[in-house]
Amino acid sequence: MQYLFELGHQPHISTAEVLAVLKHAKIKSKILENKNDFFILELEAEEKQIEKLAQKFGAIIQVGIKFESTEFPQQIISKYLQTKETGKINFSISPTNNKLAITIKKELKALGKSVRYIETKNTASILHNKLIKSKSHFTVFQNNVYKTIYIQDIEGFSARDYDRPVSDNISGMLPPKLARTMINLSEVDNDKVLLDAFCGSGTVLNEALSLGFKNVIGSDISEKAVQDSEKNISWLIAENNLQNVKTNIFLSPSTELSSKLKPQSVDVIISEPYMGKPLHGHEPKIILDKQIEELQALYISTFKTFHKVLRAGGTIIFIIPKFKFGNVWLQVRCLDEIKNLGFEIENFANGERSLLYHRSTQFVGREIWKFKKVN
Repeated sequence: MQYLFELGHQPHISTAEVLAVLKHAKIKSKILENKNDFFILELEAEEKQIEKLAQKFGAIIQVGIKFESTEFPQQIISKYLQTKETGKINFSISPTNNKLAITIKKELKALGKSVRYIETKNTASILHNKLIKSKSHFTVFQNNVYKTIYIQDIEGFSARDYDRPVSDNISGMLPPKLARTMINLSEVDNDKVLLDAFCGSGTVLNEALSLGFKNVIGSDISEKAVQDSEKNISWLIAENNLQNVKTNIFLSPSTELSSKLKPQSVDVIISEPYMGKPLHGHEPKIILDKQIEELQALYISTFKTFHKVLRAGGTIIFIIPKFKFGNVWLQVRCLDEIKNLGFEIENFANGERSLLYHRSTQFVGREIWKFKKVN
């Protein structure tokens, strides 16, 4: 069956996440198209299976399933809506196509149907008009029609970001969507032990719990961060009535975790580490070079500890920052040292070696890497 995935504002990360989730679920896929923020795949999976699996995504805006028909979009949508039960029919089309919508509306009204076309400008309007529940939102791409079966849970992400008890603009800037995507990129089962060694406000840990992980560990060098994480995790557990969850949040530098955790007791590590002092974009290169040198030492020492607490074959998803200086990126060069410690770099499911998360207005780029402990 053919499915459409609408990608987020970092399309390369979105495609990596889709392929990682499908691979982990052992669903065979074939890439048909990757164009205009739409990722079209042929999948050996039924609609209900993909609809359920899509709930895991962090970087996907919507998922649709193709109508297998050679007819024109007008005919496909009209015939499908005619099968709806009695009552008012609400429907929408993306991208907005008023001409097509009006034609469909007239055709249905001629059949005695009560019809309302909703011009949706964003995913919020699709959700608020309950068009996912009624399965009456459609995407038309290259003259094919896709019925939307999933829309990103923007309310859930917003709640976990803005409604949690504590947020910290210094230590808690990792977006929940990106945290969730990083977990998915690991391709790890949710019955494994997950560690975030720079837990900040607990964003990674909360996303892990919302994905069904039952055993999460968080540490931070900041006492406030540890307290914030504990409060936010307790809130999430209570809000979602999570059962049989084991959490362990403690104060520790990332370089000293082996004094707190048993050897090889962790299955997967997901972390955005300390990335240096906030930048304004006008710093001289000597300042950036000094910061890079300090981060290099921190990351290498941290991976030495990771090697002790991570089980053999364990996975690490880790962000290494890059700093913009003029038109060039300044990098924290620590990959060779990390490999020498007993790790190898694994490509992501879309074949890319690393994934850069960056907006044009930002001076720091988050480069996501995947490591595996090999010896």
